Amino acid sequence: MRTPEDAPTDPDTLLRYATVASVDLGTARCTVLLDDDVESPALPWLAPRMGETRVWLPPSVGEQVMLFCPGGEIGAGIVAGGVVSDANSAPSDEAVPQIHFKDGAIFSYDPETSELLIQLPPGGSTVLVSDTVDIAGDVNVTGKVTAGEDVIAGSVSLKSHKHTGVAAGTAQSGAPLP
Repeated sequence: MRTPEDAPTDPDTLLRYATVASVDLGTARCTVLLDDDVESPALPWLAPRMGETRVWLPPSVGEQVMLFCPGGEIGAGIVAGGVVSDANSAPSDEAVPQIHFKDGAIFSYDPETSELLIQLPPGGSTVLVSDTVDIAGDVNVTGKVTAGEDVIAGSVSLKSHKHTGVAAGTAQSGAPLP
């Protein structure tokens, strides 16, 4: 395998297709393999955002990318990922924006139907950490609902409400008191 020093530094090679060879998540750098059997030094990759809002989407080994080489210098390159290829085909043929994960999870939003879909594979779990969660709209649950504290419907506590008209035996009590 040749090194970047052996590779030509031709200004016509400012843009080059490459394949990710290794990823170092700790340094946010990757190496890429070029068509002429040259492996780059560790290079940064482009991210959608890296300011006050940051999006972390590291490349994966085997992903086809575009290498931007200022002045034709591979060692000064920047990796831009996400080139659809035979080895990494498009995950869908729909216009709906989607993120597909290697375990089969899918996150998508369809602006035509205003539907947000978060689909997890069997055995997946969802964790939401927040002081308060407000839901404006109906909630349908097909499974069990477990509450660690109390459930309040209107102003009636499920845990500590009282009933009126309580009678012994088989009689029914009255409605709960708020």
